[in-house]
Amino acid sequence: MRTLFSVALLALIAVLAFACGGEEDPKPTATAVSDEAYLKAICSGSSAFSSALLTKTKPEEIGQVIKAFSASMKALTPPNDLKDYNAQFTKYLDDAVVDPTSLVTRNPPLPKQEIRDRLAAKESSVPECKDGTFFSRPSPGK
Repeated sequence: MRTLFSVALLALIAVLAFACGGEEDPKPTATAVSDEAYLKAICSGSSAFSSALLTKTKPEEIGQVIKAFSASMKALTPPNDLKDYNAQFTKYLDDAVVDPTSLVTRNPPLPKQEIRDRLAAKESSVPECKDGTFFSRPSPGK
């Protein structure tokens, strides 16, 4: 009888552990934006930065524009092949907040050439990219 009780207790514990210890439902992941939406964010932020260089009089004011640019890039879910690049780019922006004009003299990180080519080909379809971006410019040193 004691053995039967022990087996039943172990079975009950196993059932409860399985029911309670299973994996939770995974959180839904955000859908990646299109290349065009990604370009819109890059071009809008770049344009705001360029405008700040011409209109703001204090480094802190330009730094606020860079913070907003970085926040907008972090808020979106980039296409899968741009996730690493987006992290590098937002770090580049965040690092520049303390010296905002350094973005003028430091080259931004760049994704692989095939990705740059793909994005550059789509820039003309994005109104915010009327001036082009670093995706359509030759790589530094070329």
